[in-house]
Parts: sequence; C-alpha cells; structure tokens
Amino acid sequence: MNPLFMSILLIVGLAVFSRTMYYKIKLLAALEPEDRFGHVKERVKNVFIFAFGQKRLVGRKRERAAGIMHAFIFWGFCILLIRSINIYGEAFVKGFQLPFLDGNYLAGYLYVALKDVMEGVVLLMIFYALFRRLVLKPARLHNTFEAYLVLILIGVLMVSDLLYDGARYNLIAMHNNPGHLDFFNNTKYGFEFLWTPVTRVAGTIISGMGVKAIEILMVCMFWLHIITQLTFLNILPLGKHFHVITALPNVFFKKLGYPHAKPELLDLEDESVWEDESLGINHIHQFNWKQGLDLYTCTECGRCKDVCPAYITDKPLSLNDFNDKLKHELLDNAENIIKRAELAAKIDKLEANAEADNNTEENKDSGQIEKIKAEMLELNSKKQLTGDVIPEDMLWACTTCRACEEVCPVTIEQVPRIIAMRQGQTLMAGVYPGELNTAFKGLERNANPWGIGYDKRADWADGLDVKIMAEDSDVDYLLWVGCAGSFDDRSKKVSVSLVKILQKAGVSFAILGTEEKCTGDFARRAGNEMLFQMMAEANVETLNNYKVKKIITACPHCLNALKNEYPQLGGNYEVVHHTEFIEQLVKSGEINLDKSFEESLTYHDPCYLGRYNSVYDQPRSILNAVSKNGLKELERFGRESFCCGGGGARMWMEENIGKRINLERAEEIVEKNVKNIAVACPFCLTMLEDGMKELNKEEEIKTQDIAEIVVKYMK
Repeated sequence: MNPLFMSILLIVGLAVFSRTMYYKIKLLAALEPEDRFGHVKERVKNVFIFAFGQKRLVGRKRERAAGIMHAFIFWGFCILLIRSINIYGEAFVKGFQLPFLDGNYLAGYLYVALKDVMEGVVLLMIFYALFRRLVLKPARLHNTFEAYLVLILIGVLMVSDLLYDGARYNLIAMHNNPGHLDFFNNTKYGFEFLWTPVTRVAGTIISGMGVKAIEILMVCMFWLHIITQLTFLNILPLGKHFHVITALPNVFFKKLGYPHAKPELLDLEDESVWEDESLGINHIHQFNWKQGLDLYTCTECGRCKDVCPAYITDKPLSLNDFNDKLKHELLDNAENIIKRAELAAKIDKLEANAEADNNTEENKDSGQIEKIKAEMLELNSKKQLTGDVIPEDMLWACTTCRACEEVCPVTIEQVPRIIAMRQGQTLMAGVYPGELNTAFKGLERNANPWGIGYDKRADWADGLDVKIMAEDSDVDYLLWVGCAGSFDDRSKKVSVSLVKILQKAGVSFAILGTEEKCTGDFARRAGNEMLFQMMAEANVETLNNYKVKKIITACPHCLNALKNEYPQLGGNYEVVHHTEFIEQLVKSGEINLDKSFEESLTYHDPCYLGRYNSVYDQPRSILNAVSKNGLKELERFGRESFCCGGGGARMWMEENIGKRINLERAEEIVEKNVKNIAVACPFCLTMLEDGMKELNKEEEIKTQDIAEIVVKYMK
C-alpha cells in the first residue's frame, strides 16, 4: 500500500501535531505549580469511571439521550483506534495485525465484530447529533462550524473504514480475491465477514461496481481514512475539541477527596506578595497548570450553564463563556508566560548559587535578580483578569454552589478559580460589591456579618439551661451555633429546637457563647482572605484551648469551614451536621419519632451540605421517619439540587440583575403542590421563606428546618 507515501504522511502529520502539543504543554509547564500526582490508583480508577465510563453523561437522567449519544461516539472512536493502527501497519506489511488480534485468535474475531457494530452505531449517533443541532437546537449548545466539522470528520472515518472493508468483502467473497488480500478464515471461528454484518451491508451497497472500480474504491478509502485521521489529529488541539486529548489527563488530575481544590491559605505576612500582586489571581500567568489544563479541556457543551442558578435567572454568568475568555487570554499571552517562567528559573538558580557560595556574590546577584524581576513585570499581561477579561458582574454572580462542577463531564473545577479571582479583587484592587461593606465591618467589629454586639451571641439560649464552655468544658460535644443561629430571629428557633433534641437524647454538650466568632466562610467566598484568617485563627485558638474534638452544627457553611478548611490553620475536629447527628440518635433509639406528619412534604438540598459534603440520605431518612406519605422530591434534587441563592457571599449582596434565584426555587416548590418544605441550612431557610412571601404563599407552604420538624414529632 505504498510504504513511502505512508511514511511521508506519518512524518508530516505527527511532526505538526508534536510541535503543536509541545507548545501547549510548554505553556502549562510555565504556569504555577500544583501537586496532583499522588494516589495513582484512585486517579486511574477515576479515569475509567468518568472518562472511559462517561459517568456524568450516561449517568444523568436529564439529557440522558444526549449523554448516551456522546458516550457511544467516544467509545466507537476509541475502538476504531486499534483498527487504525492495523491500517497504518498494512501500508508496510501486508495483512498486518496487532498481536493476538489476527485470525488465529478468538480475540481477533471478537474485535472485528465489535468494531463493525460500533461503526454502525457511531454513524447513527452522528445523525442524531446533527438532528439535535439542526432541528432540536438545545439552548446550551453553540452551533459552531467546528462542531459540524468534527462530526463530519468522525463520520468520514467510520464510512471510509466500512467502505474499505466492504470493498475487501466484495473482492474476497464475490470476485475470488484477485488481489490476494489477507482475511480471517480460521477453521474454528469461520470466515471473517460472517462476524461483520454492517460491513456486509456496505459491501452490498457497492456490489454493482466492477472489480477494477472496487479495487480503486478500496485504495481510496484506505488513504482517505489515514488522511482524515491525521487531519483530525491536528485540528483537535486548535479548538474546543482539544478535550478529546486532554479529557483523560484532566480527569486523572482531578482533585481527590474534597470536591475541588480548597482556597489557598495565603501568606498575608509576606510583603513580596503585596508588591507583585500575587495575592489571589489578578493576571493570567498566576493560574496553576491544572487550571490551565481545565481551560484547554472545556468542551463548551453548556451543561454547566444549564444547571447554573445565576445563568438560569439571567445573570451575566455563562461558565463556558467564562472559560473561553480566560483561555483566549492564556493563549494570547503564551509567549510572555513562557518567558516569565524562564526568567523565574534564572532567579531560582541565582539564589541557589548565592546560598551555595555563602552569599559572597550577594550584592551582584541581588542586582541581577532585581533586573530580572523588572523584566518579568514587563511581561505581565496588560489586562486585569477581572474587569478587562471577565466583567465584574460575571465574577460576582456566582453562588459557589458547585452545580456546574457536579455535571461537568471532564471534571473542570470552576469555583476555586472564581474565589481566587475574587481574592485578587478584594485584597489587591479593593474592588468588591458595596453591599459587602456592612458585612465585612460587622465581622471586624463584632465577629458576625449582622454587626450585632458580640455580647448578645448567647442570648437566644436564655432559659434553656445550656452549658457554656467557659463554665464547664467537660462535655462530649461542642454545639457550634453559628451567626444565623445566634442573631437571626428565624434561625434562633432552629437553635432552640436543636437544643431540645440534644437534651431529650441526653447528649453531653455545651456552646461557646460569646467566645464563638463567625467561621469566616462568607468572607473567604468573597475573596477577603484576611478576614477569614482573622476569624478562623481566633476560633481555632479557642477550640484548641478547650481541647474540642467533636462539633455539631446546624449550618452547612460552618460545617464546611470547620471540617474542611480549618485544618489549614491547625484546627482538626470531627464535625457533623445536625441532620447527621439526629439520624444517629434516631437509629440508636436515643430519640423516637412519631410517624404522624400527614401533610405533603418535600426537601431542599443545601449546596454546602450536599455537593460539598455529600450529605443527602440522612435528612431524607429523618423526614421519612416522621412523614406518613413520604417525601415528594423536587424536579431538581440531590446532586442536581437548585441553589437557594445565598451561597458564595451572595447572602450579603443584592440581586439587581435578572430574576431572584430564591424566587426561581420557590416557584419550583409551588409547582410541586406541597404544603411543607424542609430545609437544613439557615441561609436556605431565609431565602426560601422570602421566596414564598414574594409569591404570597408563606401561609400555604411552611418552610421549616428539619430540627423544627423533629422536635414536634419526638415521643
């Protein structure tokens, strides 16, 4: 099949591809470091589940048909790669087959059968994909030229291979194999084409052609397949379909354990970070390589915006546009970013040499280092990420609910990048929504965002006979009340209910009272790392002084901060949400519930309880233990629950653009025709009650925390 021509094609095609990939990888390597290399077994497992298994496509009930379509195209493409290697080999060695896939092995027959059927399936899926884009036109999809080009190229790969085999079938089975073509004909497994029904159909279609014409067709399809594949390979890195190459490594390097990379604990005492604007993310070169890989990998499928509460309610946040803007800024500054990294390496070398020489060249090296730093400064992008690249309204619209991350098929981490950019705005530029000023000042002066006197933090507990840690710290649990549970009149009722439950069960617990401060969660989400650390350090010192080991809290935001982020500051505690703890009490028989709740009931999953901490079953277990008729699930529930709109510091900001997020959720609840909505978060309680009031449904539909329901049905 002309080894010289094949050699030329491979050398040119792979050389161009290698050059493109070299610069793509070099750019990633020039970004900030990030350790994502440990726990290899778990990472490989994730690749099989999320990448090869296409879990977030096939596993989603919503748009499952589209997910299955994409999965089969992907699987068929992967299966065809083995055949493609055999075709490359055929150009050099007649009848070339990979080991164990020739006609002497059952595996060879099974492969040709699987490949044959999958090519037919992929063609059907391509027709469906074109039908969706041309007729159904889902709003989340971008109908670009590239999208159609890629579908056509994949179709050409399938058709060319089928016609190549169809021509072989005709020549071998119908024309006595004039070219002495190799084929499988094992006495044990039979004739190759008995295993390939789709190829036989393709062969039948061209059966009216003459022998010479079929031979020409076979050769043309052979080279068309090769040229199309090499063309496709070189197109992939140039657009959104780069994810075909980067998806597997991106999944491999996904964050393990906690759902995404936690906000970095910034060193606020380091003067240099203030001088070079490296607190948070202000310029594109400050991204780490994994964040760069995320941008490479975004498929622009729109699944993120399809579940995003900000986008759905007409806020200026479209995450695939967000990613696209950042990717273009990254690529536009690629050369300068690479040069900066090279200069930074020179500085490291000079500093290492000075240290090795016992600083004898200190003055000389210091001058060189300062000169290099000046050169690096000149290489910074002239654009500020927030404002010049990403509009401020787009950045601050995010509620950090993680719905986007939960549905992303290639496991892109959106929220850490948004928080880091907010840090850059708040700490370096001093630019943030004005409404946050009151909450920030409240935190600074009274350790709570309401700004209410800190000495009133324990007033809600008057008359309840609750222990204070300062008076008696010999208890099993600390009840972390949180700011809402301490100061918000509606949430105080939840705190009272929870205390009654714990007392009924005989739990040994106490509160910190006036020693408790805000966890700083909202400040961190707003980018005010300084305030977060101030609150967190004070709390950790208090908790460690009392040797606290176990904490119960009714606030998912406090839960997330105490459990997942305080360890960054030396605070390591066993923290449980009150729904988890109440379920334990019910299961152990320490409290008994009366299953007599008769009215219809549904449950709203808080984002920071569910998607951040995977607490889904325990609240439902409690509610099913009191409800006669069981729960009626909302359309969006569990991992795809819809945000109340209060996360990501949005609780302290006004919604001046589009529809209110809590109203969107309240309307969904009203449509479910239920009389009661159970919640497990003080923010959700406030936001949903406000939504019901706006709809004039507050009397018809009661919004209650699970603790309030439980205390009514305790025996």
